[in-house]
Amino acid sequence: MKTESTTNEAQPLRGFVALLLTLGATSLMNGSLFPQFDAIFMFARDISVTFSAATLLGLGFAAYRAPRLLRERAIVGTAVACLLGGGALLALGLELESPTALVAGASLAAIGRSVATVSTALYLARLEMHATAAIIALAYTVQLAASPASSLLPPWVGTALFLIFPLAAIALTARGARLYFDMAHDRPAPSDIAVTRPASFLAPFSALFVCLFLFQVAFGFALRFGEVDGVPRASILSALPLACVALYVTLSRRRFPADGLVQLSALAVMAGFLLATQPLLIADGGAADVALLNAGNGLFAMAAQMALIMIAARNPLGAITTVAWGTGVSASGSLTGAAAGMLANAAAESVPTLQAAIPAALLLIFAAYVTIGLKRFTFAGAIDGIDPVPVGMPASTKNGTGAGEGAGTGADAGAGAIPMPAARTTDETFATRCATIASEFSLTPREAEVFAMLARGRDRAYIEEELVVSRNTVKAHVKHIYAKLDIHSHQELLDLVEG
Repeated sequence: MKTESTTNEAQPLRGFVALLLTLGATSLMNGSLFPQFDAIFMFARDISVTFSAATLLGLGFAAYRAPRLLRERAIVGTAVACLLGGGALLALGLELESPTALVAGASLAAIGRSVATVSTALYLARLEMHATAAIIALAYTVQLAASPASSLLPPWVGTALFLIFPLAAIALTARGARLYFDMAHDRPAPSDIAVTRPASFLAPFSALFVCLFLFQVAFGFALRFGEVDGVPRASILSALPLACVALYVTLSRRRFPADGLVQLSALAVMAGFLLATQPLLIADGGAADVALLNAGNGLFAMAAQMALIMIAARNPLGAITTVAWGTGVSASGSLTGAAAGMLANAAAESVPTLQAAIPAALLLIFAAYVTIGLKRFTFAGAIDGIDPVPVGMPASTKNGTGAGEGAGTGADAGAGAIPMPAARTTDETFATRCATIASEFSLTPREAEVFAMLARGRDRAYIEEELVVSRNTVKAHVKHIYAKLDIHSHQELLDLVEG
């Protein structure tokens, strides 16, 4: 867990500037860089976004299954090399109008930009949460307000800034984010810990990640549908709702209103799609649907970013996988939505009536998901449902622990092992309580054995070795035990035994 000393090493101003730079790079990519691609090879933008999503998902998967492979210095060095090499290839591709150089350069730059995004989020997770909330709200407000200006920059300036911003963000945050890489590298993989502590880590297809994906599909569609000359439509008025949120978050000491923002976002998106069926113009010459859709995108992005960072701060051992996987899922949703937007543009050119029919259909689908799919899901519930994994000294060896003595680690004992909390009862009382609970909740004999080991703080490797079973078998037993006992965390299991 974070300590006061490590938290104080991170500086709010540095985090704010880094986040503003990563968000600014996204605006420059969509408003300045990508429009230059269309005359050379229009699919270069989609390929580069695919590389970004793949990098994030790959990093998240590696952090979950094999964190020992992640070396922070190597990752940062690779990111810097990709940005520099990608910049050179981008310049060559744009100058010579070479599709090959363009795709290679954009893809390499996407890898570097993805690392900058993860590094910045990890840095923000080290700050006090109210400071992080204010930083996110202010940075997203500034980004959305300034986005229309990205298309006004000279192409070479936009391209140069697109490459410089992620490099600067990495320079500002890499050292602060190193804590999470070192922590993950020296301890068991989250996938192993999750076998006996399933509530400590989000599943790859959890409700939160599904929500991120589907919302981003809508926003990706809005980004590409109706764009002019490859430039997404924008309105400075989109920033007004975000400015109100930023003011509230900065002045209030209350918890970040993630679920309130999701609801406002959904309302704005549905209103935007509704207005997209008719050209209702507003004062700045843009369309009202653009202002609403972009505002909805910004509000949801704020809520999603804050949720991922709060989960990362709550369970540092899962910080990298949470941030990288969540961001990668969002990028995948945006890519999917953008592809749908391109297809809708082509269809609308052939059949003009589809210009209104397509947003109407998407509105219906989106409304159905919000009213049905999100009925039992909340961001606050996803955050609070994370059971923090204690991070401390290596646990005791297999034969040296008993009830109340701490955790046994079996094959994983030694440096970097996770000390699992154990029920604080005498051996005799402990055995009686476990037997009583097993009988009361109809646990099978094998489930009763596993339950007793979990209550003693044994980890996945110990249970596998002691019972001579596979990892998947242990995982299945734990799942059945949690379901029968109607508990969701290891702490609830301990409370049941000690109760």
